[in-house]
Amino acid sequence: MTRPALVPQPRSVSERPGSTAVPAVVTVDSFLPLGKWLLRSLEDWLDTSLVPADSLAGADSRAGAWLTVSEDPDLRPGAYRLAVGGGVRIAAAGREGVLNAAQTLRQLAGARAFAPAPVGADEPVELANVDIDDAPVFSFRGVLLDVARHFTPMNELLRFIDLAAAHKLNALHLHLTDDQGWRIDIPALPRLKEISSWRSDTMLYYTEDGRFMSGRPHGGCYSLDELREGVAYARERGVTIIPEIDLPGHSVAAIAAYPRLGVDAPEVQVWGGWGVNDCILDPSEYTLDFFRTVLDTVMDVFDAPIIHLGGDEVPYERWHASESVKLRAKELGLESVELLHGWFLGQLSAYVEAHGRRAGVWHEAVSSTLPKTAVVNGWGGLGTVVDSLAAGYDTTISCMSHLYLDFRENDDPREPSGCRPMLSTEKLYSFEPLTQEVLAAAETGGSAVTGIQAQLWTEYLDTQEIRDYNTYPRLSAFAEVAWSEQRDYSNFIGRLKSDHLDRLAAAGVDFRPLDGPHPWQERPDIRAIAGR
Repeated sequence: MTRPALVPQPRSVSERPGSTAVPAVVTVDSFLPLGKWLLRSLEDWLDTSLVPADSLAGADSRAGAWLTVSEDPDLRPGAYRLAVGGGVRIAAAGREGVLNAAQTLRQLAGARAFAPAPVGADEPVELANVDIDDAPVFSFRGVLLDVARHFTPMNELLRFIDLAAAHKLNALHLHLTDDQGWRIDIPALPRLKEISSWRSDTMLYYTEDGRFMSGRPHGGCYSLDELREGVAYARERGVTIIPEIDLPGHSVAAIAAYPRLGVDAPEVQVWGGWGVNDCILDPSEYTLDFFRTVLDTVMDVFDAPIIHLGGDEVPYERWHASESVKLRAKELGLESVELLHGWFLGQLSAYVEAHGRRAGVWHEAVSSTLPKTAVVNGWGGLGTVVDSLAAGYDTTISCMSHLYLDFRENDDPREPSGCRPMLSTEKLYSFEPLTQEVLAAAETGGSAVTGIQAQLWTEYLDTQEIRDYNTYPRLSAFAEVAWSEQRDYSNFIGRLKSDHLDRLAAAGVDFRPLDGPHPWQERPDIRAIAGR
């Protein structure tokens, strides 16, 4: 067999001669319950039937299991060892490592393990004989999906989770609210679903005068049962969903339904444009109580240790112009209305913490009034990561410069997105996040780099096809940045070409070809508007 082309690249792979055919019936012995999903998936991926070894007759039945999963407490979380040869042996400290080993086994089984139905079922799956010793660089390996700008239907959301898990990512940051839409039903506040979840129009290409609009309404709102399904689906695959309710900016959709939330109660519509809107929340007790009610529902649905409160891109013009907001700052003993930003988020952070969670925020929220318990996403350059770490905040590296998947791959006019900035796969892959400056800032601030996260903002990604196109194979490259100790771009491209793009194709992913879009992936309408 050819050398296994695994993505992300494991820490150590030792090949041995030959291969191992998966038998029609596989006996399994595991130190922990594998769970219904993993057992079903292994049967599908390996085209076999699994039988617990201890259900067979004979005193040594467990010792003769074809697939053994053993405990090694010396391995750190997420790490695993996988050996194939006459059977399969997995060692891990816990379920996280077992799931990562299973995803590697899935890749060893070939592209057929990614197809929705059996392919080549007349022939047994052949696994290369290998010994793999593997562990992630970052314990938190996340991807943000923006479902507020363009709603992602449930079937696509579940597929997105499955593909993230296949790349050993373990967190999905779900951006649920923004100026352009509100995507979670809050039963106590029904107008959020009735009014805030849809907009009358959508910008196709950004201009200040908004002259390029689609002329189409857009909307969608997840029921609580749908979101609970997503949480359970993700949990089975080792993925935690972190919900985001973006405050106190990016809140026009909520203000449209409940005008009293805004400064001086403005009458506004859910926004159809892109950029930063100056219509922000009034930092009043009414607003705080409103969002405590929202958070009650969010924390009931999502089991994540972090509840994200946003905090990015907050223009202060309306706060400066409002006598009531200025009085609010004065009564609180704050020197400026700007400090209400951190104070407001701090009040909700305290509410989240009282329920056993931590608050997440974007880096603009860092100030003297923001509690040090918040976890920060530094989305600017690495300088924003350095600053938040040095200020004493645990920080997730989320840099726009290398980790924004909505950016175009290059300046080829055939690229289908209306987004202007560019991020090549090679630039993303070459990202070195743990610089000496970053590590020194963490030491200075007594803080920690919590992990790394890619972002898929969807202002210009209005269909599943273009979301696929912008995500893959760049998310595959990101997975390697997040996981692999040793990276080589030419080797990565070779593994994409030899195996991994075939896996994505089998999974039905409409990925971007390495040499540019297929003709049917182009958007001549966007190209004409953009003047490319």
